[in-house]
Amino acid sequence: MNYSSNPSVPVEIPNINYGFQVAKGLLKVKEDGLYLEFEVEDSIVGLITSGVKSAMITYADLDDIRFEKGWWSAKIILEGTSMKVFETLPGSEQGRLKLKIKRSDRDDAQNAVSSARVHLSEHKLKELDGENTEG
Repeated sequence: MNYSSNPSVPVEIPNINYGFQVAKGLLKVKEDGLYLEFEVEDSIVGLITSGVKSAMITYADLDDIRFEKGWWSAKIILEGTSMKVFETLPGSEQGRLKLKIKRSDRDDAQNAVSSARVHLSEHKLKELDGENTEG
C-alpha cells in the first residue's frame, strides 16, 4: 500500500485566545513524524499576528491519530503521549490537538491520516521489536 510520499493538507486551529485568534497552516505527513507549519491571525480583522512557525511531532510522541468527519468540515485529532508534546502549539488541550479541515480538503485529510497511521503503526511495531530483542 503506497500512499503519496509526503501528503499535506491545509488545516486550521480555531478558537485560540478565547476565539480572538485562529491558526492556519499546513500539516505534512513525513516518515519520521508530522510537520506542522502555521501562522496565527486575528480572527476578527484577519491580520496576521505571528510569522510562519513550524513544529515537528514525531511518531514517538503520538498515541493516536484520528480523522472525524462532520457535516460541514472534518477534524484531525492528534493525541500526544503527554501534555508537553503540544505545549508550543496554540489551541492544544490536555495533550490533544484538534485540527479543523475544510469540506473541500476532506479527502486529502483522510489520505494524510491513513498515511500517518501506517507510519505510527510501523513506529510502534519497531518499538515492540526493540523491547523484545533487548530482553
